[in-house]
Amino acid sequence: MSEPQPRPPYDHQGTERAEPKSRSFTDVLRQINARMVLGVLAAVALIVFIAQNTKEARVNFLGWDWDLPLFLLLLITIVLSVVCTEIFGWYMGRRRRSGR
Repeated sequence: MSEPQPRPPYDHQGTERAEPKSRSFTDVLRQINARMVLGVLAAVALIVFIAQNTKEARVNFLGWDWDLPLFLLLLITIVLSVVCTEIFGWYMGRRRRSGR
């Protein structure tokens, strides 16, 4: 009788489960990069901004009247300005490529 052939360390059909890789705390710290740190700092700054700007502000626009928290009004203004800037940049780039 022939001996059974050794099994590969993993099955190509995916029937065997791979054991989870344990990572040490220092391995996790090595994966932290500047983008993650800046993201956390931005989130903290946003939370502080919201906490300090909770008063209501009256908005009058085209006959509509709203009472919004000041932080929400400022965040909406920032988002709309970023969107308008991106649309304008896309439009100008498109015009430049088409030669107009």
